[in-house]
Amino acid sequence: MDVQQLFKSLKKEAECPLCLETVKDPKTLPCLHSFCLVCLDKHAHYTRRLLRKAIKCPVCQASFQIPQEDTFGSLPASFHLNRLVDLLALTDGGTESQQCGSCEENNTATHYCFECQSFLCTTCFKAHQRFKATRGHKNISVDNLQANDVEKLIRRPVMCSEQYHQDQPLEYYCKDCNVCTCIKCSVVSHNHHTMVDVQKAADEQKMQIDEALKKVKAKVFILENEMKNQTELMNKNKTQISAAREKMNETVDDCIRLLTEHKASMNAKFDEINQAHQKAHATRLKNFQLAVVQLKSSLEQGENILERNINAEILQTKPVIIGRCEDLLRYTNHHEIYKPPRVHYVIEQKLDISDRVVVSHTDPSSTLVNGLCEKVEEQNETYFFIITRDSEERQCYNEVDCIKCDIRTSTGDSFETADLKIEDNEDGSYRVEYTPPHIGLYELKIEVNGQPLDGSTWSVQVIPHQYQLKFSFGSNGSGPGQFDGPYDIAVDKKTGTVAVSDYENKRIQLFDITGRYLREIGLRAYCSSLDFTESGDIIAVTPGDVHKISLFSEEGQFVKHIDSEHLKFPFHISTADDDDYITVCDQKNNEVTVISSDGTELEIRIAASEHDQSMKYAIYHEETDFYFVSDSKTDCVKVFDAEGNFLYDIGRGRLSYPVGLATDKFNNLIVCDTGNQRLVIFTTEGDYLTEIEQCFHTPYFVAVSKDGDVLVTDYEKNCVYLFH
Repeated sequence: MDVQQLFKSLKKEAECPLCLETVKDPKTLPCLHSFCLVCLDKHAHYTRRLLRKAIKCPVCQASFQIPQEDTFGSLPASFHLNRLVDLLALTDGGTESQQCGSCEENNTATHYCFECQSFLCTTCFKAHQRFKATRGHKNISVDNLQANDVEKLIRRPVMCSEQYHQDQPLEYYCKDCNVCTCIKCSVVSHNHHTMVDVQKAADEQKMQIDEALKKVKAKVFILENEMKNQTELMNKNKTQISAAREKMNETVDDCIRLLTEHKASMNAKFDEINQAHQKAHATRLKNFQLAVVQLKSSLEQGENILERNINAEILQTKPVIIGRCEDLLRYTNHHEIYKPPRVHYVIEQKLDISDRVVVSHTDPSSTLVNGLCEKVEEQNETYFFIITRDSEERQCYNEVDCIKCDIRTSTGDSFETADLKIEDNEDGSYRVEYTPPHIGLYELKIEVNGQPLDGSTWSVQVIPHQYQLKFSFGSNGSGPGQFDGPYDIAVDKKTGTVAVSDYENKRIQLFDITGRYLREIGLRAYCSSLDFTESGDIIAVTPGDVHKISLFSEEGQFVKHIDSEHLKFPFHISTADDDDYITVCDQKNNEVTVISSDGTELEIRIAASEHDQSMKYAIYHEETDFYFVSDSKTDCVKVFDAEGNFLYDIGRGRLSYPVGLATDKFNNLIVCDTGNQRLVIFTTEGDYLTEIEQCFHTPYFVAVSKDGDVLVTDYEKNCVYLFH
C-alpha cells in the first residue's frame, strides 16, 4: 500500500466519532469506543441539561453513568490511538508534531532509531551517526517513511513513563499490581512482587481475551441467525396477512355479489308487483271510462228527446230509454274502485357475516392431532386432542384461537352439533369428543384460525360395536340358579331383572343383572316363551298347558290367563314397549298374529312362512315400524312392514336354523344362528356387520338389557352368557 494512502487510512482510524477530527487526549468508554476527552465532557454536560444521569455511547448506544466530577478524565487512555496520534504527528507540520526525544530543545523529529527506540532531530541524528557505538544503528528518515516502516513504528516498544526511566522499555508485568514495568521499576517499585515477562503475560491474557471474543462471536452468530429468523418470520407474517386479507376480500366480495344479486331480484319483484297493480288499475280505469261513455251517450239521447218535446216520440222511446238507463245503472253498480294491496319490505334475517381477525402466535402448520383413531365403534363416544403450537413447535395457548372440526360421512352429511364437542383446556390442548351414529367411512377436517391442518382430511372407519364376553352364570341341575335346558330369556328394562324359562324343570327363574339368583316361578308345563310387560309383570306361553298365555307378577304370583279366539297354538310372544299389543308366533295357524294385551282385538295377521311350524320368533321394532320373523325352514329372517307386507329377507345363505331375535341399543338386529352355534349381527336393512361365535353350543334365545348388555341362553350348556 502507498504510504500516503496508509496515513490517510490511519488518520480515518484516529478520527473522533463526535468531532470528526483526529482525537485529542483520547479516552475509552467501557464499550471500547474512544473519543476526545473534551467531546465526551461536552456530551455529558448536554445530557445533564436534559436531567439525565447517564450518557449513551454515540456509536453503539451503550449506557454509562456520568461521573460525579462531570468529567471523563479518569477513563483509561487508548493505547492504540495514542500511538496513531504520535505517528500521524510525524507528517504534521503543526506545533504538535513529533519532537526529538534526545535533546532538550524540543526540536521536530526528523529520524527514528530502531535500536535506541527514540525519535531524533537533525542535530541529534548527526551526532548519533558520529558516535562509534551508535553509528551502525538502523535508522529511518521521517520524510522517507515506507509502509513497512510505519508498521514497525506502530509496533515499537513502549517506553517507561517514570522520571529517569524514559529510556527503558516496559519488559515486565507485575501480577500483584497489574501494570507493565521496566527493569528499573521492577527493582525500585515492585521488589518482591510476582513479575513475569511482558510477552508471556500478554500471551496468557490474549488467550483469555480470545475466549471472551469467541463467546461474543458465537453470540453474534446466534443474534444474526435470530435476526435472519426474525426477518423470515416477518416476511412469512406479511404473506399470511396478505392471504388473510385476500380471503376476507373474497368473502366480502362474495357477500356483495350475493347482495347485489339479491337486490336485483328484489327490485325485479317490486317491478313485477307494480306492473300487476298498474295492469289492474288500467283495467278498472278502462271499465270506468266505458261506463261513463255509455251513460253519457244515453243521457244525451234522452235529453235530446225531452228537449224536442214531441209527444209521439216521447211515448215511443220511453220504455227503451228507461230500460237502457236501468241496465246501465245496474251494470255500473258492479264497478268498484281497485284498491291495491299494501306492499311492505319485511326483514326476516339481516345479513350476518360471522368473521373476525385472529392475531395469534399459533402456527396451524405446526399444530398436532393426537389420539385420533382410524377405526372406532359406532355410537361409542370417542375423543382425540388438538395441540396448538407456535412456529418453533412449542405448545402455546391463545384464547382468541378459532378451532373448527367437521366430521362428514361419505355422502357429505355433517355431524349434528350435539354429536361433536370441543373442550378448551386453556393450555394449548383441545379435547374433541364425537359419537359416530352409524357404521361407514367418515372424513374429518380440522381448521385452526381458518387454515386446514397439514394432513387434513383424515379418514375414520366406523365399525360395528364389538361385544366382549363379560361372564356366564348357571349350571346343569334343578337347584336354585341351575338349569335343565334354558330356553327363552327376557330383561325388565326398568329394574334389570332377568327372567329365564328353565324348560325341562318347568319353571321360570329370576336373576339380577349380575347373575345372582333371586327366586323362581313354578309352572305346570314347559315354558316356550316369556317377556316382561312395561309394568314389570311376566307374560309366558306354556304349550303343554292348553297353549295358554299366562300373566304373573314379578314376585311370582299368578295373575290371569289371556285367552284369545285369534290364537290356536302360540309358541313365542313378545310385547311392545307400550304394552298395547302382543306379537305371537302361532305355529298352528302358521302366521304371526298381533293382538291386544287382553287378547280380544286382532291388530294384524302376517302369513310369515309357507312352511309348517317354521316360525320360531317374531319381534316388532318401533324405530323402523317393521316386524322381524325368524324362519328356521328357509334359514333367514323375514321382514314385514306395519301392514304385514313382505319387504325383504335377511341372512339368506348365511344363517342356519335362526331362532331368537333382538335389537341392540345401536338399532342393529341380533340373530341366534343356532345351526352355526353363533350370534350374527345385521343392520335392520339386512347388511351383515359382525358375529359372535365364541363358547356357544346351542344359542336359542337372546335379550338386551337397558344398558345394552346382550344375554344369550345356551340350551345344551345349561347357562346364560352376558356380553358387554
